[in-house]
Amino acid sequence: MGADDMHVVMYKVLAYLYDCMKRGEEPQKSRLAPGGDVAGPIPQSYWDEIMAQLADRGLVRGVSVIWADNSPTVVLARPTVTLEGVEFLQDNSMMRRALKFLRETKSALPFV
Repeated sequence: MGADDMHVVMYKVLAYLYDCMKRGEEPQKSRLAPGGDVAGPIPQSYWDEIMAQLADRGLVRGVSVIWADNSPTVVLARPTVTLEGVEFLQDNSMMRRALKFLRETKSALPFV
């Protein structure tokens, strides 16, 4: 599992949003964006696909997805994690593997 694997990026995004919620802070869109310290250096199209998946599954709110030519464009309004997103973080085996990967490679962020 690499730092840019879909499950790892999803874990980082959900964990960041959850941490912001717990601290009562609004997430910084620049940190979530491709190249930011949450998502890391990934292509915009890959980031759009990941965020679209999170929104379509009801794991995040405040994320609008516009589909054109079978490709998503994502607009962040006021992103936040949902209860389903928190449960997904805690209960999903791939999310646990993503967390383990992050901890083992010491690339875990302070909010993980």
